[in-house]
Amino acid sequence: MTKEDREYFKQGMKTANPIEFLMITDFLNEAEELFTAEDLKFMHSCAGKRAERLLKNVVENLSFEDKPDTTGGEFL
Repeated sequence: MTKEDREYFKQGMKTANPIEFLMITDFLNEAEELFTAEDLKFMHSCAGKRAERLLKNVVENLSFEDKPDTTGGEFL
């Protein structure tokens, strides 16, 4: 993957809704042979961060929706 591909994937994962998240992770599991080990590690890392954020949203807000970050940090 190029640097631009990685940035595009990372930004897409940051805003993926639960259905999109499941579709992406299912694709990654089925298409492992299409990517290098380094690319897979990167994509799984991005997916893991999004999974954490979605679960945190449910626990804190009883919703999957992202709330604006008022602490000055960035979304996962």
